[in-house]
Amino acid sequence: MKLTVVIASIFLLSSILSDAKKTDIVWRKLLKENANCVTWVSVTAKVEISAGGRSMEPLEQKLEALGTIIDEDGLTVLSLNRVDPTANILSRLRSPGASVNVNYTEVFILMQDGTEVPAKFLLKDTDLDLAYVLPDKNNNSDLKNIVFSKVPEMVDEKKQPLILDEVVSIGKLKQTLYRQSTLRKGSVNAVIQKPRQYFVIENTIPGTPVFDRYGKWLGVVVYKMVGSRPSEIVTLPALDILEIAEQVRTRQ
Repeated sequence: MKLTVVIASIFLLSSILSDAKKTDIVWRKLLKENANCVTWVSVTAKVEISAGGRSMEPLEQKLEALGTIIDEDGLTVLSLNRVDPTANILSRLRSPGASVNVNYTEVFILMQDGTEVPAKFLLKDTDLDLAYVLPDKNNNSDLKNIVFSKVPEMVDEKKQPLILDEVVSIGKLKQTLYRQSTLRKGSVNAVIQKPRQYFVIENTIPGTPVFDRYGKWLGVVVYKMVGSRPSEIVTLPALDILEIAEQVRTRQ
């Protein structure tokens, strides 16, 4: 009897290790073939602050954030809070009537080969912490020669992640580390269904895409907004990301 239990345990352990190895192979292939679906976005913003009835001298800030390319025309989605300093500034001001106005003077999608592609904002959604950026055809004479690597196919709507499922997100390091592509392992800690579906996944960075064990796209990491301020880091499902993108395009 004991021998049977031992043999069964060894067989089960071998099966688990085999599955884990297969998943790692899928994820490494995912990174190799789709690393550039994640890109850095650079913005230059002119920030005007008013508080206590007084206007401060305008400030210029240059910010960079990771984004996920969701279409072959270069449409990129990112976390708005990563390129909009409004919430951060207001949290430091003690004046209840303070206001912040942000005007973007430059927006670039930074390609892996060093090319800076001029772009523009199509949408800034403060409630969902989303920003959609599209290459600006009016300022891109060589746009036809640029190839954008869009995010892979999204997961089937009926095969949503479960608690404790292992996942990965693709990212990129900063310029000081040559913007090298990265994989981050995480697991699903919670699935929120109402009032809006979110996945709570550990070890993720806003703006990056998350994938399941089969390499299917689950969503993009953003902040959960509470009272116009970022709180927890969550993953917004891919279906929502694409539906909003479609709505944005119809309004162009």
